[in-house]
Amino acid sequence: MEFSKFLTPSVKLNIILTISFSVSVNSFILFPNVNNAFYILFHLTFIYLIFYHYHYYLYVVALVYGILFDILLLNYIGAHLITFLSLLILFALLRKYLNNLSFYKIIFIYFISLIISLLFEQIIANIINDYKFNTLLILNFILISLIIFIPTLFLFTKLDK
Repeated sequence: MEFSKFLTPSVKLNIILTISFSVSVNSFILFPNVNNAFYILFHLTFIYLIFYHYHYYLYVVALVYGILFDILLLNYIGAHLITFLSLLILFALLRKYLNNLSFYKIIFIYFISLIISLLFEQIIANIINDYKFNTLLILNFILISLIIFIPTLFLFTKLDK
C-alpha cells in the first residue's frame, strides 16, 4: 500500500489548515505579522477547500476551527464560528453558479470573499463581544493578503495536481 494514496489534495489542504491554525494562535510577540500571515493563510486554505473540495465534513471542520479560534483569540464563541459556517452555506448555495465562472472571475471572488470574511469577523466580534474594530489590523490583513495571495494560489493548484 502506498502512502501517497492517502495524501489526496483534500488531506494536504487540511494539513495546511492545521499548521496555519497552530501558528496563527501562538503569539510571536517579536513577529506579529507571522501570526497574521498564517491567519490569512488559514482563511485562504479554508475558502479554497470550500470552493474546490466541498464536502459535508467541512461543516465539522468549520465548527471545530471556528470554536477554537473564538476561544483562543477572543475568549468568546461567536465571530469565527458564524463567519466560517456562513461562508460554507453561502458557497454551498452558490456552488452551481460559481462553477460556471471564468478563471479570473473565480480568483476575484476568492480574494473578495477572503477580505469580506475578515471584515465580517471584525464586525461580528465588535457586535457580539465588544471587540474594538481595528482599522489598522484590517489594513494589515489586506496588505498581507495581497502579498501572499498569488503564491498561495499557485501552491494550491500545484497540490491539486
